[in-house]
Amino acid sequence: MVKIDSIALPTGASLPLLGLGTWLSKDERQLHRAIEAAIDVGYRLFDTAFLYETEAGVGNALFDCIQSGRVKREDLFITTKLPFTAHTPSDVVDVVEQQLRTLKTGYIDLYLIHCPCATKHKDGSYVPLVEDGRFAVDDVDYLDTWKALEKLHKQGKLKAIGLSNFNEEQIQRVYDHAEIKPHNLQICSFPFSVILEYFQ
Repeated sequence: MVKIDSIALPTGASLPLLGLGTWLSKDERQLHRAIEAAIDVGYRLFDTAFLYETEAGVGNALFDCIQSGRVKREDLFITTKLPFTAHTPSDVVDVVEQQLRTLKTGYIDLYLIHCPCATKHKDGSYVPLVEDGRFAVDDVDYLDTWKALEKLHKQGKLKAIGLSNFNEEQIQRVYDHAEIKPHNLQICSFPFSVILEYFQ
């Protein structure tokens, strides 16, 4: 088994520097085998998202690996994300509870707002509402979304919270108004990009 280095989050938790992303992993049997193999070689971080439609597969595979004694839950680091269709505070709570059940865990190690832009959803689901061929934009302020995540963090359901796909101005706005500053930023970066200087 390979030892994977980690870094400490502001919460004190260890974030592995290498993990298995599950975007586009729609075949649940194949995903299950990939997660088992990843655990066997030392992976402990697993990244999923509501929008990837892989949370059930990740949850089932990790649950089976825990039950079989391959790994302990406390040794895993599960990252998932809030869909852009669930930015209202009540939707945040509903979706997180749903994700906890789907992932078969009592807490999520790192929870990210997947995108700063909010869209409306169809009644009874979190499928995006489309009007005139476009997503129906919702006017939810991502600061209200962040406050809902802060409450869930305080309850212990989300061990660390962060932002994904936010730009410099949006991130600064969250930092300026947040009671709990983001523990993690998931951003796109390229060699020699000036954005890295800002985030460091």
